Amino acid sequence: MPGAMPLPTVLPAPSPAAATLVPQVTASAGTVIAVVLGVIVLLVLLLAVTGFVAGRRRADAHRAELEERLRLANSALADAHAADEGWDLALLEAAARQAAIDRGVASPQGIELMLVSVDDQPGVSDDRATFDVVDGDRHLTIVLGRGADGAWSAVDAG
Repeated sequence: MPGAMPLPTVLPAPSPAAATLVPQVTASAGTVIAVVLGVIVLLVLLLAVTGFVAGRRRADAHRAELEERLRLANSALADAHAADEGWDLALLEAAARQAAIDRGVASPQGIELMLVSVDDQPGVSDDRATFDVVDGDRHLTIVLGRGADGAWSAVDAG
């Protein structure tokens, strides 16, 4: 085309200001990536710690429930064993209440007695029955032993 100016085939060299601008943009992008990765790592750590704490709380809540169920099962087993061996549960409970009175329990009628173990040895004098006694916030363990005459009374647990 007549009068048209030909396109240059070589691009002019960038100015010094433009040459320093390009490395700053690249360094800035690296910094942004590092910050984003740091935030992601912190979020993952926060989620892990939160999950651990929540799992711990749930395990603690279930542990109390499990211990209660285990205590009730052991008590039922001890009751069944006592009934099976011909031991009189009413006499055992009366002896446990008397032992609780002897140890200063506030209200013998207001306590909770739970037979938790029965140790039936050959003969009569080595038989043992263990009760958990709950009086409000106070918790006692009372071990009863049977004398040669068949009467139950508190014995030292040690």
